[in-house]
Amino acid sequence: MKRNFILTVAVAIFMVATTVAQAADVSFSGQVRPRFISDSDSVDANDSAKQFDTRIRLNAKANINANTSAFLQFQSVGVWGTTPDYEAGTRISQGGGTGAGAAAQASDELSDVGFHQAFVTFKNFFNTGLTTKIGRQEVVLDGHRLFGHTGWTTGGETKDAIRLTHAAGNHAINAIYIAGRNSDSVANSNEQNEDMYVLHGNTQGVMGGNLSAYFVMTEDGTATTGADDKMTWYTIGARQAGKLGGIDYRVEYYHQFGEAGAAANALSGYGTTVNNSTDIDRSADMFGIRIGKTFKNAQAKPTITFWYDRLSGTDDDDVTGTEYGTFDTLSDTGHKFYGFQDFYLNAANQGTRGLGLEDFAIKTKMSPKPGWTLKADMHWFNTAVDASGGDANTYVASDAILNGQVERDLGSELDLVLIHKYDANTKLVMGYSHYWTSNTFSMMNTGGASDVNAGATSSTGNDDSDWMFVMLDTKF
Repeated sequence: MKRNFILTVAVAIFMVATTVAQAADVSFSGQVRPRFISDSDSVDANDSAKQFDTRIRLNAKANINANTSAFLQFQSVGVWGTTPDYEAGTRISQGGGTGAGAAAQASDELSDVGFHQAFVTFKNFFNTGLTTKIGRQEVVLDGHRLFGHTGWTTGGETKDAIRLTHAAGNHAINAIYIAGRNSDSVANSNEQNEDMYVLHGNTQGVMGGNLSAYFVMTEDGTATTGADDKMTWYTIGARQAGKLGGIDYRVEYYHQFGEAGAAANALSGYGTTVNNSTDIDRSADMFGIRIGKTFKNAQAKPTITFWYDRLSGTDDDDVTGTEYGTFDTLSDTGHKFYGFQDFYLNAANQGTRGLGLEDFAIKTKMSPKPGWTLKADMHWFNTAVDASGGDANTYVASDAILNGQVERDLGSELDLVLIHKYDANTKLVMGYSHYWTSNTFSMMNTGGASDVNAGATSSTGNDDSDWMFVMLDTKF
């Protein structure tokens, strides 16, 4: 009886979908992305961790009329052999896996599909010339520097947002509202909401490329010790990227100012300086430059790129002046920038305990044969603040983990990726990374599971780490 009922519902859904498709321009697409990962972290006592994770997406786009369209993206993500624990009231984001922990146990109660994106788009909204996108959506601007979809992660990142776009000639302007967190309730007079307001402009044809400008206001009502450490703060800056004389280049700079009470409270290096009555001002910067050259006439068409990023950190002068100097990367795609082992993904770069991050890298790419691409990146990481030079002695000494001088050297990382275009729809991607640790890296990753850092989880985190993956990515 149950099987007949399900069959009836399936036939009805198919008939309805067919009718809708006839009434509107509806197209379907999707993705299946299984991936095997082996991770040997920098804790020398730990064994390698191995797992398969999977992303499955089904997309439906409906062009309802000349000015209105809708996009729905269903997604299921999970780790093979695991399921959500509904009895315990917990569930991993948008999905479980394929098993229930026992091979003989049926998993027919699995329900792990959710909406990754679901939005409606209106062209020429109310005859204003604006294109308006409303709903859950990926917010990606320029090269994913401040806003990206973190596509490497299994689930990816989306925002509940309203986006207004005006495009004409060689320019485009975006105004975006993002609801980051909402915890309003009748019983809760202390709001814990977080909202972002983004103004972004892009002009094409500038110095062989595109020039973008940003203004971002972040209203963060999340308080750690009281209402006085809630924050309203701002990010302003510009990005220029293009090609001149056969050289690919990118230069960008961002400055942050405003309040930083709760952010400063998250760093133990401030000691007792931060409290509910202390106004901590934010003053942080990020600078990035990339210069690359592709030799198209050479065999394998090699590309070499020199890369430098600097995210400012907090030093003694900041603490003395009741300022916070640690740059927050907002909603970036950190995996793209700071090494594939993802030791420095924390938005406030607390993976370096607030001392900032400096990344110098050499990146290469070549095509050894048709359908194959080989990439090799080498990163050298340092803290932006020179604690050993006296710039942050007091700050470091008051940090419960560091408790003394540290060198700037955070270690280095080699990332290798081999991509094979199996056919028009499928890519086979294989990667291997090795991280050479340093004493500073080891000290900064000793706080255990509750630590804000992104690296190892033991005071023995002084071993090198290895990480590899094999991934199939099929899109249709």
